Amino acid sequence: MKSIHKIRERINIKLFESKTKALTLVRVLHILVSLAAVGAMVYYYGFPQTKHTERIFFTIIQTSFGFYVFRFFIKILYDFHPWQFIKKYWLEALTVLLLILEGLNNIIFGRLLLPQLFVKLGFEAFSGFSMFFVQGYFIMLLILDLRNNNRSRTNFKIHPALLFTLSILALTLIGAFLLLLPEMTHHGITFADALFTAMSSVSVTGLSTIDISQSLTFKGQLVVMGLIKLGGLNTIAFGALLIVIARFGVGLKYHEVIEDFLNRDSITSAESILVKIVVWATAIEVVGITLLYVGFGNEGIFADTKVRLFHSVFHGFSAFNNAGLSILSGGMMHPDVINNYFVHTVILSLFFLGGFGMIYLFDLFELSRLRERMQKPWKTIEFGTKISLYFTVVLLILGAAVFFIFEYNNTLYEQNDFTKILASFYQSMTTRNAGFNIVDTASLSLPVIITFLFLMFIGASSGSAGGGIRTSTFAVMWASLVSTIRGKKNTELFKRTISNDLVLKAYAVFLFLVIGNVIGPFALSITEQDLIQSGRFTFMDLVFEHVSAASTVGLSTGVTPHLSTGGKYVLILAMFIGRVGTLTLAYLFGKRVISTNYKYPTGHTMIG
Repeated sequence: MKSIHKIRERINIKLFESKTKALTLVRVLHILVSLAAVGAMVYYYGFPQTKHTERIFFTIIQTSFGFYVFRFFIKILYDFHPWQFIKKYWLEALTVLLLILEGLNNIIFGRLLLPQLFVKLGFEAFSGFSMFFVQGYFIMLLILDLRNNNRSRTNFKIHPALLFTLSILALTLIGAFLLLLPEMTHHGITFADALFTAMSSVSVTGLSTIDISQSLTFKGQLVVMGLIKLGGLNTIAFGALLIVIARFGVGLKYHEVIEDFLNRDSITSAESILVKIVVWATAIEVVGITLLYVGFGNEGIFADTKVRLFHSVFHGFSAFNNAGLSILSGGMMHPDVINNYFVHTVILSLFFLGGFGMIYLFDLFELSRLRERMQKPWKTIEFGTKISLYFTVVLLILGAAVFFIFEYNNTLYEQNDFTKILASFYQSMTTRNAGFNIVDTASLSLPVIITFLFLMFIGASSGSAGGGIRTSTFAVMWASLVSTIRGKKNTELFKRTISNDLVLKAYAVFLFLVIGNVIGPFALSITEQDLIQSGRFTFMDLVFEHVSAASTVGLSTGVTPHLSTGGKYVLILAMFIGRVGTLTLAYLFGKRVISTNYKYPTGHTMIG
């Protein structure tokens, strides 16, 4: 054993001088190989292929896999403790072992293992994408590798709001580019439609200028599903993710901003929070997908197991992330699901959980906190959780009551009392979070439309995938109103005093969306003059559509598919600002004045 250690020590000494250069070269090659592999996959899945181009593609992929194996062994060679290195990076080691087995199997038997595994499990539709997941894993390793390289980031700082905005913009542009590829659609779509669909997916809004069930191929629908997942996860996990990648250049002066997003007094547990968010979100989605798979049954379009599985996955992601996009023609009003109340209940539950806020779900349902509250009865749920829970429930009941009363003899006329109540709660929830609807929105009475505008404007809870000004903003403004009317010096809610800074921030977010929802419909009244003059739609329809876009809800009175190109770009901008604008304002752009130790003379004016 000692002799082995001595041999290893001698090898380390000889390799030490070349270690930095060798690992740097491997890192550069990793970037180049990954770019080549990604480019090859985009071309392969996005364009029609010949046997010649398929051979070239598989050669590039096999070369990249060979490089990943070579890279891992180089890293082992230059590590002073190879066995510890393998244990630390066990997932990468396992992936490399899989690639080695794939290579041997291909050489000996002329076929790959992963696609065969997908087929045997019944996932034939996904078998061709197995290498995509492997490539994605190694690209993630590349990003982590670059993140750990601190030398190029010493003086580079970026504001959290700008980083979030750029991530949304990058995802949207990449998604639009992919949707423009020939293999993603049946007959091609315009750039405006591709950008609109990508933005709607990334911002988890749900509006669409095309029927994605008819216009997009399976590959295109996969892209939309991926954008929904990435966009939703980026939103609910942004605060924790930002701290984890803080080495990329988020300065300490922005930590207060991030703490505000996370609703935590400390940022030291950011990595555990991020992992918890991903695990909980994935677990909820898996349960939801399983229940949807059972609930869809095996009749109609769901008679095909592969179709049923894909619909379950797509709608599970779409519902939990509050996206509201569907690959069913007509959405939840499709004949095979319109009367499936089990599916409606599952969708409603996913909406609620996805729009409630992950941090608040931890507070309510984490076992350690449940045990603590049982052992110490005086301990209650956190202040932010109370706001999210109570105001969500109150708004849900309010919306359901208004819908039930005014639609009882209208859109609910042919249903029994139980289904009327279920539909009322379903529509109230989807109005605040996502755009799955089970009644014709264009047929709703005016009082319900006005109520829906109000609910869409408020939106979901902070830290969730939903949009709007958020329930926390509305709660703070409501508390400020009540405190002012009662003549209190401080804003109070649930026996807590709310700071003036928080009150001002809430009003800033409120005014931002109000101004946006004045300018947006005004712009639409210009771009959609012909639509209004035709008599098919009214100005109220345009207002409803814009509020839905700006609040990233996705309910529609049917205007969106008929919009002009200019109108589409107005709603694209509304969805973009609706997703990043409130956060950007909440972070106040990170701009801090040099000093706050001054005060101007007091000014007075009449109010009201």
